[in-house]
Amino acid sequence: MTTATPNPHAQPLANPSGAILSDAPTPTAVMRSSPWPKLIALVVVGIGVFFGLRALGVDFSRLDAQHIKQFVLSFGPWAPIIYILAYGQPIVPLPASLMTGLAGVTFGRGPGTLFAMIGATLRACTEFAIARLLGRDAVAKLLKGKVASLDQKIGQNSFKAVLLIRMIPNLPFDMQNYGLGFSQVRFAPYMIATFLGIIPGSFAYVYLGESLTDPKNLWKLGLAILLIVALMFGQKLLKAKQSSSSPGDPESPK
Repeated sequence: MTTATPNPHAQPLANPSGAILSDAPTPTAVMRSSPWPKLIALVVVGIGVFFGLRALGVDFSRLDAQHIKQFVLSFGPWAPIIYILAYGQPIVPLPASLMTGLAGVTFGRGPGTLFAMIGATLRACTEFAIARLLGRDAVAKLLKGKVASLDQKIGQNSFKAVLLIRMIPNLPFDMQNYGLGFSQVRFAPYMIATFLGIIPGSFAYVYLGESLTDPKNLWKLGLAILLIVALMFGQKLLKAKQSSSSPGDPESPK
């Protein structure tokens, strides 16, 4: 039995359309695997936003915790409602951690946590409704095989699936909301699981926001940071436990 030896002069293979097949990674694949393009894009966007706001007359020297608090509270008894509506609107994308911290800066630990949770849940529900009304039927037609089976399992275990997603966030809050809206997840379990699942994160970031209003007591800021670190560590442990669970368990959404 003879062993074929590689031919150093062999030409690269071509597919039927005539394109050369190569094992070399494409530029698109390299960009997807490397974090630098995303980081550079984020920096460029950040710089653009900074100079854009400066051009509109925004004075960043006044954007401290006390000035922000005074601005929000200047609406009087309407301040909590305005905050909740601003957080809950689905049009302008706002970072959930920033909006939650703002509640701590403005309203304090107790009321701030409640208002942040209401605003975040309102945002989650409005974005879910938009995705369900505009895109669910089109997505359902594209789902086949294992993906369709997974979508069905998530729908059957809506509460548990959403609760785990909220407690182990792998995607930005807005992307979670739209993605779940495209799935078979039912609305009522989605809303309840969202409200319960965001409790730990809401409290941690509200406490961080509140600590910024009291710079004399640095221990509060340190405690807030420890809370967030503990939250992230707990999320990793929960994710590892969920990943190691049996794949054949029908009650375990993957």
